[in-house]
Amino acid sequence: MLLLAAVALLWGATVTDYGITWDEDVHAYYGSMVVDYYTSGFTDLRALSWWNLYYYGAAFDAFAAVLAEVSPLGLYETRHALNITVGLLGLIGTWKLARTVAGPKVAFWALLFIAFAPTYYGHSFNNPKDVPFAAGMVWATYYVVRIVQGMPRPALRDVLLFGVATGLATGVRVGGFIVFGYLALGVGLVVLLRALAERSFRTLFVETGVSLGRIALPAILVLYPVMLLGWPWAQQNPLINPYLALTEFSHHAYPWKTLFAGGYYDADQLPWIYLPTHLLLKVPELVAALFAGALALAVYLFGRSLATGRGERIERLIEALPAFLLGFAAIFPVVYAIGVRVTLFDGMRHFLFVVPPICIVAAWGFQRLLDWLEPKAWRTAAYAVLGAFAVYHATVMVRLHPNEYVYYNALIGGTDGAEGLFKLDYWGNSYAEAVRGLADKLREDYGDEFEARTFKVRICGPKAPASYYFPANFEVTSENDEADFVISMSAYAPAGIKTPEAECGTALAGREIYRVERLEALMSLVIDRRDIKLASARAQVQAVARRSRAPILP
Repeated sequence: MLLLAAVALLWGATVTDYGITWDEDVHAYYGSMVVDYYTSGFTDLRALSWWNLYYYGAAFDAFAAVLAEVSPLGLYETRHALNITVGLLGLIGTWKLARTVAGPKVAFWALLFIAFAPTYYGHSFNNPKDVPFAAGMVWATYYVVRIVQGMPRPALRDVLLFGVATGLATGVRVGGFIVFGYLALGVGLVVLLRALAERSFRTLFVETGVSLGRIALPAILVLYPVMLLGWPWAQQNPLINPYLALTEFSHHAYPWKTLFAGGYYDADQLPWIYLPTHLLLKVPELVAALFAGALALAVYLFGRSLATGRGERIERLIEALPAFLLGFAAIFPVVYAIGVRVTLFDGMRHFLFVVPPICIVAAWGFQRLLDWLEPKAWRTAAYAVLGAFAVYHATVMVRLHPNEYVYYNALIGGTDGAEGLFKLDYWGNSYAEAVRGLADKLREDYGDEFEARTFKVRICGPKAPASYYFPANFEVTSENDEADFVISMSAYAPAGIKTPEAECGTALAGREIYRVERLEALMSLVIDRRDIKLASARAQVQAVARRSRAPILP
């Protein structure tokens, strides 16, 4: 509880340090449209066709829109406060899931690992899709475990709350239906193992029917209304439209090239190792090592359990099902994505929901390591090494702040080692700092005349992450020739490669005057084009002057 309170205080104290991400503005509009859909008596139908956002539920966005109407904070400040609240709920869900599967010690380490996993940490402030989805998924998985542990007659409360959690997850991204598969797998295995233990087909059929009536039916009756509540498009055809959304997200059309291992790929043509590589490099080194070690140990212990007598073996398998489901939740989504060639981009952002179960598995391995170390004479030295890693990791996160989500571990040489090989600030979180840096420099250059001047700024990519922080005398322009300055997420604009930076074209030509860097890696930069703009204007004037002096031909 002290750890959770400390994280809550830390997140609350630093929430205003974070910028606006790539598509937060369209999600804010979408949430407002969903609210308007209801307040208009279902006559305002803009939410049914807004961009491709109608494929998403607005469980988070609609609530954020309502909250913004009464909040004393600005729109995005309110959204970010809600975002960290949901992120904290994900931490609590991780702790409860770990405690249910493996006990309080493992739960403490799992909470520590997920709270300071840089990807989850950084996204918790301004990611309106993946963090709410991850939080819903971890709570849904928790209730799956509770239901499996309560078999053959699980508590109705757990079943109904599973429906609520899954409905909220699918009300953000329809892929949350995958957790219903976890439930079917867990319940099905319990029924099958009990039937095998009793050597009775009757048990198999009866328990299957009872499970459908006591678990599946009540869960669906709760899940669907919760999911549909914030999803007007799905309400139009509750059976077909969610399925269409699921197929759309599996093979989503992404217009930009994706940087991976120094090469640029179409999002639907990435190598199969894209997602496993990002998962390996985006979690702290200790967590990655502990996760791998824990899986190996679990396989070994499973093999030993099979050497026991038949009745005892089945009983042990039933007892091990919650741990199996936890490992399944960490691994299966990744295997599935590789198998069906899901369209991927933005690193492992869309698979943030597997980080909590990965942290729990790693925490179990960590507690086993501590138990093994306890009688060793050299345990003090081992604890010192673990403490030194904790200090090192904390310093990395402090130096990355508030861009923790760009973290890469030492296996690739850290964040600076990943530069040029993988995307860093692909979501524009650092644009707020770039705007402040540009404004401060111009105030220094112009002094009291600063506010009397107007500056036109070209923004590579979405406008809101930078324009929301503009002083009154900054104007957005989409024309390269008009731009005094350009703000870009990186200097990379390879010829013929379609990226947000390349779309700016020649706007990136100019003098670099400000860089946002973390750990010597570039997050974003500001280009001064005033000299180019002035030279172009002079050339145009000279051309007009030459034409005016030219003889008039008959």
